[in-house]
Amino acid sequence: MTAIECQDISLKRGKVCIFKDISLSIKRGQFVALIGHNGAGKSSLIKILLGLIAPSSGTVSVLGTKPGSAAKKIGYLPENVSFYENLTVQENLNYFADLKQVPKARIQELIETLRLARVSNQKVSLCSKGQRQRLGLAQALLTKPELLFLDEPTVGLDPLASDLMYSELVKLKNSGSTVVVCTHELLLVEDFIDRAVILCNGVKVADGTVRSLSEQFDVPYEMVSSKAVDTARTDPKLSSFLRENRLFCPANKLEKVQEYLEMKYDIKSVGVVAPSLLDIYKKAIGRGGLSNESGFYLGYCL
Repeated sequence: MTAIECQDISLKRGKVCIFKDISLSIKRGQFVALIGHNGAGKSSLIKILLGLIAPSSGTVSVLGTKPGSAAKKIGYLPENVSFYENLTVQENLNYFADLKQVPKARIQELIETLRLARVSNQKVSLCSKGQRQRLGLAQALLTKPELLFLDEPTVGLDPLASDLMYSELVKLKNSGSTVVVCTHELLLVEDFIDRAVILCNGVKVADGTVRSLSEQFDVPYEMVSSKAVDTARTDPKLSSFLRENRLFCPANKLEKVQEYLEMKYDIKSVGVVAPSLLDIYKKAIGRGGLSNESGFYLGYCL
């Protein structure tokens, strides 16, 4: 079943296009990352999916209905989450639980799961960035949402806190919920997501798994072997794959190059490093460009 369905949606503010003609389909139970530079339209797209703003054109369906109609089934963690600073962690969660008509037992469950027990009686004003983000995630998870949106959930968090955050999101996804996260931290998120959607200047330039995108944009794999690198310096068939004393090979030639190294030079067990999401993003943005043939350029609809 589909959690999100967008067809040719655009958003304008005056003459400025935030994004244009974006189509997107996300199945239930998927973990999807929306990535792109500042101003690419990621946060605005999430606000449309939440029903906070309306698109200028196009159609949107969220959990089978119009945006905003299934609010009790949706959780949201904004980039800058606000709390009642003079209330404790527990009191803030009590307040949100009352608003959402959630049993108090759910609060205790989240306090334990998200490791907030030690600070549950502490005022939010005294909480660290990581503790505040975990509190924000707790309030977003109160209703056991079928669909969860997060906007830069790990900005300012240390590696352990970030890993805890994403581990909890994977658990939620594995329980059948859909998770959509906006993030700049590509190297952190790539091991957890099912798909990445890349936006550039308001245009969707890529959408797929990390593997499929690496093939689509022909991002090479790195072959890790000092012997192979040394060999490539003197072998005309391999020298074109050298970059700054490192050996990179296109995916469609990787197996043949490995066989060639083994057959001709007896170089076996060459390590292979797959392209990162950051590598793919750089290539996709290069192809997506800062201008394109559709008449969309640097945020303006012509």
